Amino acid sequence: MFLVVMLATMRVGARIAWRDILRAARIPFLFITTGTVAQLISVTAVDFVPIVSVVPGEGIEKALFVALRSSVCVSALLFLALTTPLSSILQLLQRIGLSVEISDIAMVMFRMIWLLLDCLDAGQQSLGARLGYSSRRRMLRSNGLLLASLLPRVFDRARRMDAGLAARGYTGRLNFISVERPASGPRLLLIGAGLIGVSAMTWWLG
Repeated sequence: MFLVVMLATMRVGARIAWRDILRAARIPFLFITTGTVAQLISVTAVDFVPIVSVVPGEGIEKALFVALRSSVCVSALLFLALTTPLSSILQLLQRIGLSVEISDIAMVMFRMIWLLLDCLDAGQQSLGARLGYSSRRRMLRSNGLLLASLLPRVFDRARRMDAGLAARGYTGRLNFISVERPASGPRLLLIGAGLIGVSAMTWWLG
């Protein structure tokens, strides 16, 4: 029930395209699927011969319950990641007591990850345009060259980012423009009513 509510909220409430939701969810849900299959299969050895079988009914029920709960948690995390900027999350954490240094480190690490992915994507596109993936041997050589040049390129981008911060008067703290809006009373009532309804439905079905 909660999984359906989260998907409907992302698609209807936040207006996120199904394509973007599936792209963001494919890796964690693939991990959940792999773990569920591993829980559903039992391997025993008879006379040193491995025998693969499906677990009994109680084990199947527990595995599916874990998979469903994990899917709900992942959908809630995806909703937060796809609808809320990291700067807003850090501002909220700072208001409830998170130190400025930790929030700045988190923001810099987040930025460095995207710099790494951007350099990797640009390198792959460049190698693909030069037929670097036309054969298996060329693919291995191209990937080796890409990985060898990736770290210097990321450090160069990071150095330019640091120079840009210094040119904008960076004093040791990252400040963000607040984009928060006052909470709407009717919307909060609607959200509260929806949560109460889902909780009541879950309790009734349970």
